[in-house]
Amino acid sequence: MYLTTSPGAVGAPAPARRAPLRLSWLVGRTFSGGRPFLPDPVTPSLAQMQTDLVRPYPVEFRPELLERGERNTFVEMTQELLADLPPLEEPLDLVLVAHTVPDADPRRSASCHLADVLPGDPLAFNLSDQGTAAGFTALRLVSEYAAADAFRHALVVLLDQRTFLYDTTGARDVPRQDCAVALLFGPEGRAGQPVTRQLADVAPDEVRTTLDAVLNEPAGAGAGGPVTLITGQGLDAERFGPGLDVRPAPPGRPCTGPWAALADVLPEFTGAGPRRMVVAEYDRALRYLCTTTLDLEEGT
Repeated sequence: MYLTTSPGAVGAPAPARRAPLRLSWLVGRTFSGGRPFLPDPVTPSLAQMQTDLVRPYPVEFRPELLERGERNTFVEMTQELLADLPPLEEPLDLVLVAHTVPDADPRRSASCHLADVLPGDPLAFNLSDQGTAAGFTALRLVSEYAAADAFRHALVVLLDQRTFLYDTTGARDVPRQDCAVALLFGPEGRAGQPVTRQLADVAPDEVRTTLDAVLNEPAGAGAGGPVTLITGQGLDAERFGPGLDVRPAPPGRPCTGPWAALADVLPEFTGAGPRRMVVAEYDRALRYLCTTTLDLEEGT
């Protein structure tokens, strides 16, 4: 179990900081089909739980979707995704599971499952209610925990699930595909330490100017070299013109899309020179502009 301690005495020297965490591995996977909801021998029943969960909100549980629907649960997608990672020999310090919508079958926790099956005794928790900023918030928290508690190894799992047992007509950022992405961080890796920024209350007409400043930053191993921009569904990739290598994320994946695109793009630059990768997303409803910059070093 993760344990924290009381703050040190005022004026005490700062604790030692380990090397910043780097992106060691990145994998993504999509899923089709899934198991039927029924029969459902588990207690409490999913029908009872979903009825209780939607009661405070202006939606109704639709039992007919339970009768004919299928799902890939967060735990099931996470279990298959682990097979795509290299063997994890070092103990993990942090496991963070992020998603934009709740699991259609929330009776098993993906973060608790990972804490049980992965090496070490990590701090593990879920992150939600962040809109399309969820993945960026997860990476920011990894950096902050690494600095505060000298964490050396962390795993972030991002999840999109297309199955809902209630009507989603008119809802924004609804996943249309089941997808899972895993980002493994450690002291070594093909990319430098991710630098994540989350800017609040950014108006739509301020997005391009603000993002241009990030793309042209002078610091970092990739500064001055080629730049690849990966845009989430809240950004219009065509606005950035032909002079920039822009890779739009696949549609229908509000949480995983930009990171799945990054996983697809990174192998193109294996063995190439320095390059700056910028992952960006804009949540129009929350007015959050989020960016993560990774500088690929020579030969990575």
